[in-house]
Amino acid sequence: MQSFFDGIDGWDRNDGSLHVYALPDEGVADRLESLSERLDGVPGLPRMPRSWLHFTISRLAQYDDLGQANLTRLADAIGARLSTVGPFDLRVGAPRATDKAVDCTAEPSPEWDALVAAVRGAAVEAFPEDELPAGPHAPHVALAYAVGEVPDADLEARLADAPEVGTVPIRGLHLVSVTMRPEVGTFDWTELANWEF
Repeated sequence: MQSFFDGIDGWDRNDGSLHVYALPDEGVADRLESLSERLDGVPGLPRMPRSWLHFTISRLAQYDDLGQANLTRLADAIGARLSTVGPFDLRVGAPRATDKAVDCTAEPSPEWDALVAAVRGAAVEAFPEDELPAGPHAPHVALAYAVGEVPDADLEARLADAPEVGTVPIRGLHLVSVTMRPEVGTFDWTELANWEF
């Protein structure tokens, strides 16, 4: 496993990047935190703090200094598109090591795909001149991001019998201003708006 933060594309700076997230409820956060404890002490793999666990719906092209009028325009566009989206559940699997992180990935979900399409469509509507960054490869939550080379054998042993996360309710989303902290291997954010389904 290699550092997640080496060669990240599209971030003009490490703070203020607008994202739309779905956040785990308390029960899901409990399960995710318990699973992440299996990673304690793995060199180069700091755990994501419980309060910053998230499912990325989309990173947007804009940063949080675009002005209040433009933020309102974006929030209004997202809110309007969400009128076609209702609450749904994801089925999220056990943690697995990728080449740069430890993720828990969900089964394919047409409801998730519709939510991602709604958010990305709203961003294009609000800012048609700005090209959106690539969408997420699948619904997933990262338990840890590598900050250097991580020994694979120990990591595989720690995750070998890890259970699935299970059912994850998606009942709303959050527009956030994200700060990337490569020096400690985490992301954190300030919430700007939120919606319930």
